[in-house]
Amino acid sequence: MTKPDPPMPAAEFELDLIQRLGQVGYWEFDPVTDAMRLPAASLRLLSTMVGTSPTVAPVLREIMSEAERSRLLDAMQQAIERRLPLQLELQLINLRGGHAAVLLKGTPVESGDGMRYAGIFRDITADKQVQSEREAVLSQLHALVGGLPVGVTVFDEDLRLLFWNDHIYDILGLPQGAVYKFVPFADLIRYPAQRGEYGPGDPEEHVAHRVVLARRFEPHRFERAARDGRALVVDGYPFRIGGRVAGFVTTYTDITDRKRAEQQLSRQNDALRAVIDHFPGAVSVFDAQLRLVAWNPQFIDLLDLPRELVEAEGARFEDFIRYNARRGEYGPGEPEGYVRTALERARNFQAHTMERTRPNGRTLEVIGQPLPGGGFVSLYIDITERKQAEDRIRAMALTDALTGLPNRLRLNDEVELALRRYHEGGYRFALLFVDLDGFKTVNDTLGHDAGDELLVVIAQRLRAVVRETDAVVRLGGDEFVVVLHDLDRHETAHRIAQALVDTVSRPVELTVSAVQVGASVGISYCPEHANEREGLLKAADAAMYAAKADGRGIWRVALWPNPMPAGRPN
Repeated sequence: MTKPDPPMPAAEFELDLIQRLGQVGYWEFDPVTDAMRLPAASLRLLSTMVGTSPTVAPVLREIMSEAERSRLLDAMQQAIERRLPLQLELQLINLRGGHAAVLLKGTPVESGDGMRYAGIFRDITADKQVQSEREAVLSQLHALVGGLPVGVTVFDEDLRLLFWNDHIYDILGLPQGAVYKFVPFADLIRYPAQRGEYGPGDPEEHVAHRVVLARRFEPHRFERAARDGRALVVDGYPFRIGGRVAGFVTTYTDITDRKRAEQQLSRQNDALRAVIDHFPGAVSVFDAQLRLVAWNPQFIDLLDLPRELVEAEGARFEDFIRYNARRGEYGPGEPEGYVRTALERARNFQAHTMERTRPNGRTLEVIGQPLPGGGFVSLYIDITERKQAEDRIRAMALTDALTGLPNRLRLNDEVELALRRYHEGGYRFALLFVDLDGFKTVNDTLGHDAGDELLVVIAQRLRAVVRETDAVVRLGGDEFVVVLHDLDRHETAHRIAQALVDTVSRPVELTVSAVQVGASVGISYCPEHANEREGLLKAADAAMYAAKADGRGIWRVALWPNPMPAGRPN
């Protein structure tokens, strides 16, 4: 019958209990004998970290790389020579695969038989993994923050500043020297508090109150007045790393002009009211392996993506390109060709801003930003209404306000279009220069209002005579130009010119009186008279003056150039 082990001395028992429960190992090193001693509990703890025997101390070369072993020995040597405390983080090799991280601490201990070193070691592998995840998330946040057109701050769980962008200096009125990494939240908000931006009362009370609110890490939104009377919207959202709150993101949007441009400011505010899940545009983040690692609900809604595609584990960038190509999102073409091209761009990602119009008519502004270490983040903002407004403004700029006809600027576009069709496909066309006869008399005798009324009627008549594919343009005053596209024969231009003369010469019942005017028309052809805009306009203008000289109320073709071009009619 075996005897039970003798009980441990009290001190040794307490040390063993601390090591087992606290997952902290104990070690001793004798510089004289160059021997390292680990108690049984510490040896078992080390074996779980590196996969060695729980009863035999491992050989350093088995569990450390050459570089790590040199670091340890150098640090020990310096500590021994100077009798200094020792603290070192080391990477250990797990013989079962992978690596482990350990924090080593020690101090010189004097005893009756000389000096030795004693200390502890602790497994920090999990801490390092959490730190790595934290750095990855913060890196993604940093990329988002830098490109946003509003003020942004990112604070950690200890209310210390992690990231910010340059807009906060102007929006919040902060001096450059006051903003730096890890500055406390209280120190930053003390500036606006002292300026009275949080209302009357003791600034320190305002600071203390807002610090208490910030420590709740709750989503919030409020408006407040800035230092110079501007209005700000402040949006705050907490973010999580490893399942726990790791800080919060705050955006500061200047909404002073919202009363004058409600729609524009609403879009900006909605588009930038959050950086993480609550970003009002679509957000997608792909890692270095081009796998989708983050997105928000608008990514699904704005791009009309199936939820099962977005939420699939390990969803790849090419899956989204292939899906869009197959449904015609990028236009006609072979889907795999789009996939190859997109993958090549993604693997060599460059920062960009572009506009993309989807098949449903919605226009998106797409902002892409590469991430440190690989991967990229993309923001999608719906700018459909802005583009529609720009189209309306452009249409107004190209339209004659009185008659509703295209104006002189639009004439340039029409002629350039006709010239391009001629050079690319051989489609001939003609310009008809129309000048009213007797209009000045109407203006002088009946007044400008009557003249404007007459021009509106004449414009309607001219538009009714030409073909659907032709364009009638008002140059100004009583001058008009007709662009006859895709002209098959000269007789067609002659027939339309005569119809223009006839329709203009019909009497017009104005509000004040009935009037009658005429029209003189000059014709030039492309390419017979010229194959560029200025030459064609000059030829048609000269032909119009020839019609006036020959008695008015008629049309004339511009003189044929000498030598005659090929294709001139007899």
